[in-house]
Amino acid sequence: MGSLMHLMDLGVYKIAGARVLDGTSVYDTPLLGETRGVWEFVYTPFAALLFVPLAKLHGDTFSYVGGIADFVVLALGVWAALSLLNFRRDLRLVVFSLPIAALLMWCEPIRETMAFGQVNIVLMTIVLVDMALPDSFRGKGVLTGIAAGIKLTPAFFIAYFLFTKRYRAAAVSAGSLVATVVLGFLVLPHDSKTFWSGAFADPTRVGVPENPSNESLRGMFARSIGLDGGMKILWFLAAAVLALACLWLARRLSFGRQELLAVVLCGLATTLVSPYSWVHHWVWWGALLIWLLDASLRRWAVGAWVSLLVTFVVVSGGVLTLFGSDESTLLTYPSWGHLGVVYHNAYIWLTLALFAVVALRLRKLTASRA
Repeated sequence: MGSLMHLMDLGVYKIAGARVLDGTSVYDTPLLGETRGVWEFVYTPFAALLFVPLAKLHGDTFSYVGGIADFVVLALGVWAALSLLNFRRDLRLVVFSLPIAALLMWCEPIRETMAFGQVNIVLMTIVLVDMALPDSFRGKGVLTGIAAGIKLTPAFFIAYFLFTKRYRAAAVSAGSLVATVVLGFLVLPHDSKTFWSGAFADPTRVGVPENPSNESLRGMFARSIGLDGGMKILWFLAAAVLALACLWLARRLSFGRQELLAVVLCGLATTLVSPYSWVHHWVWWGALLIWLLDASLRRWAVGAWVSLLVTFVVVSGGVLTLFGSDESTLLTYPSWGHLGVVYHNAYIWLTLALFAVVALRLRKLTASRA
């Protein structure tokens, strides 16, 4: 367990929880070391409060809780994803979700999230469970608001609620987010003032945008053409256009009863347009693999099989080693001519290709569920 699940990030969350107990700011200095932009706390004060119980875990208990809990949460996320595909919500679905979750560990972002003890699987699962709730349920939106209260990117799903005319869920979600902010100010007033007065919008707290590990649209711009002057505006406009395009596609898919695919597109969009996205932030690939696997089981689903194979090869992180390569993922494969800009940003291009394919096949996709 220790060699596979070193849980480095979870250990940093533990330090944040300990600082809350000690009354020390989680934002004024890095949680580890003294280098700005390295191991700084980038989540909300509400998240720091949730990390407090970790401060009480030590040794093997910490390792086992951290390692096993992420898998259990992943299995719950698989259950929610299958529920959105209209599988019957019974004990058999619970049991079936376990081996599917195990298979998804081939997905590099999911495996990295579990290894580091990151929160990405938790956030994805919270959103998926919320989306699986009936629209008539008055509490729908609470979980999405809580997810956004931990890390701001899930707030994109509030816009998804609005675009799909689920206004009550959007209001509930926004209200839940505000409640997490208020709770943070009540318990951690200094840190809340620091975070909401500007720290939340400072990407340098994570690192330089051109970092090869920044698998976001902004990272690709920074590495390829830079972010000086008009290039920064161009990146912002491109991110805004892609976000709106995603919401339009998701709206059409949702109205066509393709809810899981709609939610997956939004999840991938949050990672695409975020200023900084590590590889382990892209856990929504796992949910897409579930949708593609279900689609490939239909008759004459050649396109779904091809899409499943391509997606698996790109996001698996391990296929290249089967062919004798020292690198396990396309993202870190040595540059070959000018093709490096393609496979070093593979997640970005794959997301854009997914948007394009969905747009081209939108009528067929929605008709198949009508």
